[in-house]
Amino acid sequence: MFELEYLLAFGLGAGLVALTPVVSAAAGKESSITKTVAGAGRGLTKQGLKVGLFMGGKVSGLVSGVKSGLNEVGESFGDILAEAKADMATSKNKTTSPKA
Repeated sequence: MFELEYLLAFGLGAGLVALTPVVSAAAGKESSITKTVAGAGRGLTKQGLKVGLFMGGKVSGLVSGVKSGLNEVGESFGDILAEAKADMATSKNKTTSPKA
């Protein structure tokens, strides 16, 4: 699923993106090393974000499914509770009704 390599790639990419202004200041904005660091950082960060978005969608779907299942269980429990109350009321009425 969410593998360590993707997390490391995202972290490395984000680090390179954050480092780009420092490299730019040291080597010059138009230098090849600045462009390489910026490009690699953007690429790795973008891949990490894609994986994060994909996983977020999967987790969201899973949570939605669990929530739906819990709602159904809650409805079933509510129905059973209502039936139990009705049974108790019926049995109470039978025991307290006067004999003719």
